[in-house]
Amino acid sequence: MLSVEGLTAGYGEAHVLEGISFRAGEGEMTCILGPNGAGKTTLLRSITGLVTPSAGRVLFRGEEIQRKKTHDIVRRGITMIPEGRRLWPSLSVRENLELGAYAAAERDAAAGRMEWVFSLFPHLASRKEQLCGTLSGGEQQMVAIGRGLMATPKLLLMDEPSLGLAPLVVKEMFEAIRKIVAAGTTVLLVEQNTQVALGAAKYGYVLETGAIALEGEVSALIENPHIKQAYLGL
Repeated sequence: MLSVEGLTAGYGEAHVLEGISFRAGEGEMTCILGPNGAGKTTLLRSITGLVTPSAGRVLFRGEEIQRKKTHDIVRRGITMIPEGRRLWPSLSVRENLELGAYAAAERDAAAGRMEWVFSLFPHLASRKEQLCGTLSGGEQQMVAIGRGLMATPKLLLMDEPSLGLAPLVVKEMFEAIRKIVAAGTTVLLVEQNTQVALGAAKYGYVLETGAIALEGEVSALIENPHIKQAYLGL
């Protein structure tokens, strides 16, 4: 579904990514692991048109999108859930979710999509008129994921969804993410929580200092000595 080939990108003259190549298979969850500063967020921003690559290609369903505007990329079916949630705190849960269904076709189907979001995150159903600024961090992250789903994405990019959340909340959230994948949405997950990411994804890449250092099936990555020492603390 998504193929990135020789991607070089950054800010001004500073290159953050150097010749990155990877793919995310349709209907699967693929994870990108790596420490702070490795370039993971820049990679997602390059896919969504928020950063223009200086070299390389980004192909979505066979079409080059690396020079397209962000709104055109979103219309093709790519949605990103950014780190930090970025909700409207003075709007209700329902209103924040509705903002995700901004295209005409999505607005027509908004009621059904919202019910699906509430089935994934039952906590939100009883809080749909509550202001998002009064929710817990975990509940806000659920709203952020739900807002992304309201756009009916084919590919969902997730940037550090577990950051700052309690283990029980992370467990509940990843159970919902598995259901999202099972329903047919492809997920590209950027995570520092290596154990959680490898427990959920099918295939993984390790990004270090702007380059792919390792890749493989998650079953193999879990047994890799470098992964064990640097990321799992074993």
